Amino acid sequence: MSMNEETAVKLEGLTRRFAKLVHELAYEDLPEEVVQKAKLIIRDGLGNQIAASAISEPARRVVDIVRDWGGKPEATVIGYGFKAPAPVAAMCNAMMGHGVELDDAHGSGLIKGGSVMIPSVMALAEANGKSGRDVITAIVAGYEVAVRVAKAINPGHRQRGFHTTGTVSLFGAAAAGAKILGCDAEGIASAIGLAAMQSAGIQSYLDDPCMAKPFSPGKSAFNGTMAAVMASKGFAGPRKALECKEGFFNAYCEDVDVSVLLDGLGERFIIMEVGFKPHAACRYAHGPIDIAQRFYNDGVRLEDVEKIDVRMCELSIRQASKPKAPNLNAAMGSTEFGVALALSKGRNGLREYWDGFNEKDIHEAAAKRTTLIKEPAYGVTGRQAAVKITLKDGRVLSYDQAEPKGEPSNPLTNQELTDKFNGLVNMVHTSEGMEAELAQRLMNLENETSIANLVGQLKAASDMPQLRAA
Repeated sequence: MSMNEETAVKLEGLTRRFAKLVHELAYEDLPEEVVQKAKLIIRDGLGNQIAASAISEPARRVVDIVRDWGGKPEATVIGYGFKAPAPVAAMCNAMMGHGVELDDAHGSGLIKGGSVMIPSVMALAEANGKSGRDVITAIVAGYEVAVRVAKAINPGHRQRGFHTTGTVSLFGAAAAGAKILGCDAEGIASAIGLAAMQSAGIQSYLDDPCMAKPFSPGKSAFNGTMAAVMASKGFAGPRKALECKEGFFNAYCEDVDVSVLLDGLGERFIIMEVGFKPHAACRYAHGPIDIAQRFYNDGVRLEDVEKIDVRMCELSIRQASKPKAPNLNAAMGSTEFGVALALSKGRNGLREYWDGFNEKDIHEAAAKRTTLIKEPAYGVTGRQAAVKITLKDGRVLSYDQAEPKGEPSNPLTNQELTDKFNGLVNMVHTSEGMEAELAQRLMNLENETSIANLVGQLKAASDMPQLRAA
């Protein structure tokens, strides 16, 4: 794409505008609801990392590589009980944050920013003696950058094959990390520019199920953290990197919605638009899973079902259609498997995926009895879903749904979010009562004077985290 002159004029100085906003934002500027949302997101992200430390094979393999490398012990690799250089620890923790398909998500931005920004900010905060208030402020600031960019360039960016969580979250990680490290506005602009030069992530794993999906946010966290460290050491990056002729928008995007980038910038907080995932599945599978669980609650069971028809938007089928799931990551990314699992178990938590992956009847129903149908009325990226089930006794049942559970318009309750966190922590062998104490500390994060003290609680008792028996 080559931006037209009008768009180029409107975007002039955008990178520095973002940097100035991030630099000037103070904890005292944050409304209580924004602080609360940031704490919920941080708690949610750390819960995902803890559970993934015992369950994510891709993360474990990279952790093994990192352990062999060694290096300055700056930041904790969650669950594994050792420290690594901050960018490397951020990479490992981001792979865990994204490794169980439960990370926070923004709908129209098609971005799961927490899996990248939380590991980056926490690693730098731990390594540099920062407080809970520093972390909260940096996270809110990082979301302003990453989510606005993601909203402005999608769905065109995604339609070109890019993984927005990989290609865009590092802008937020770099900006937030540079703020943690005390950079001025020009330094933060440099960090964003250095991140832009490293932006990467395609979704070829969708066509060849493998271990690679969590590596995209993992490398995004590494790159964003590294950009922040470089900028803090005086390494000057391109401070027009988003908007200039040779910049990110021209290189990576079909078009740019300028209004999304600028509307309410510095006046309202974009983090309030972010949703949470109740199911360990691709976000596009959530609507059909919600409906399948509704059938289960009505008394329908998988063994009663002859045929399942799922109506979804165009992108959701491209993103989350995997009739056959050769590994656990693919199963969590499969609408077909998720719907069959819901009709078998009534829940789609991480434990259900872990156990259900070994059950042949769920795989058989996903591969042979479930059909995904493109619904033009839902547009390219709509989150609506409709499911029709034909039972073996001849009855036909159907439900539809506008928004999946967990979106701001259809939110999870505070208790549901607490239960999700406790369930994730409880999957891993930890000290008795750890989940309650940790949850309390995270929901009072503004009172933590040292992130290092908090993160110390997340170390496992051994080098290899172990899954707790059900």
